[in-house]
Amino acid sequence: MTKNQLDVAIGKNIRKSRIARGISTDELAELIGCTAGSIGLMERGKRGATPLTLSKLSDVFGQSVAEFFSFEDEVPQRKDEAQRKKIFSLVNNFTESELNLVIYVIKGIRQLKR
Repeated sequence: MTKNQLDVAIGKNIRKSRIARGISTDELAELIGCTAGSIGLMERGKRGATPLTLSKLSDVFGQSVAEFFSFEDEVPQRKDEAQRKKIFSLVNNFTESELNLVIYVIKGIRQLKR
C-alpha cells in the first residue's frame, strides 16, 4: 500500500467516524484545533493525518488510533459472506413474531424440497 492509498483509507475512516457521530467538518475542526478545509483534505486523502491529529480524533470519537487503520472496506468480501452480513442485519431488526414467520417459511421450503 502506498502512502497515498494509506492517506485515502485513513481519510475514509475519519469521514465515516465523523458522519456516524453527526459532526460537521466545521465542528470537528473546532474540536481538534484545525480548519474545516484541513478536515476535508484529510477525508479525501489529499493530506495525511499526523499522529497528533489522529490522537485528537481518537479522543473526539472515543475510539483507538488503530481503528483509523482498519481497511475492511478496502478488501473485497466473498459474495456469500457479504450476503450473510446483509441477511443478519435485516433479521437482527425483526420482532419475535417476524422471526417465527421466517422460520416457519424456511421449514416449509425445506419440506417441499424433500
